[in-house]
Amino acid sequence: MNQYQVHRIQLGPSRCSSHTIPQVLDEMRLLLRDRAIQPRCILDLNAHVFNLAWTNETLRKSLDSARIVTIDGQGVVWACRLFGCNVPERCNSTEAFRAFVLEHDMPANKGVLVGATQPEVDAAAMEIEKISSHCRITKAVSGYMSDEDYRKVFIETADSDFIFLGLSTPKTQRIADIAVAVRPDAITWGIGAGTIKIFAGTMNEAPAFWKRTGLQWLHRLFMDPKNLWRRYLLGNPM
Repeated sequence: MNQYQVHRIQLGPSRCSSHTIPQVLDEMRLLLRDRAIQPRCILDLNAHVFNLAWTNETLRKSLDSARIVTIDGQGVVWACRLFGCNVPERCNSTEAFRAFVLEHDMPANKGVLVGATQPEVDAAAMEIEKISSHCRITKAVSGYMSDEDYRKVFIETADSDFIFLGLSTPKTQRIADIAVAVRPDAITWGIGAGTIKIFAGTMNEAPAFWKRTGLQWLHRLFMDPKNLWRRYLLGNPM
């Protein structure tokens, strides 16, 4: 195994990795140093994505072609441990992205931010540039554009190092495939739909206790039961 290969855990029809947040940051440094390293796409897996991937072959292929598929779901952590895989902790997408933005020894980089409404993504871009010493958002676009519009944005921002995607599933993975095809030299990173809203200040992040005990999903359910009850109350047991 060379230094660019990544160990995967097979869980049903999907694969994921046991990367911790510091390990994800190490991967970012590696990919920023050498644009020739392939693949360069970072996605994540939670119970909702896992359930959709079970029957969606296109989604499975998108996940399988990524460099890293982090475990962003306590249910997936428990499932991996149940089948004897050593997963030290969940790699929460928002926390991983925040750690990246705040990391002081990260090389200077530029990114395209995609997701949420236009006012929200604009506010998130401003917050990222305010708190980060290395990451500059050169373009911010909403999560409600057409696939062809995203393709044009990625072509127009050919000097960007990152394409940050905060969309729903399977749209994140579909747009990631477009980004990889158009900009194979960029790092395409699915940072989570809620991440942009949290940075924009339009969504409340779960308190540390809820995250530490693996109950962030329950906090989200309390905050938005109308839209999330089916995902968590039916999807998690499934």
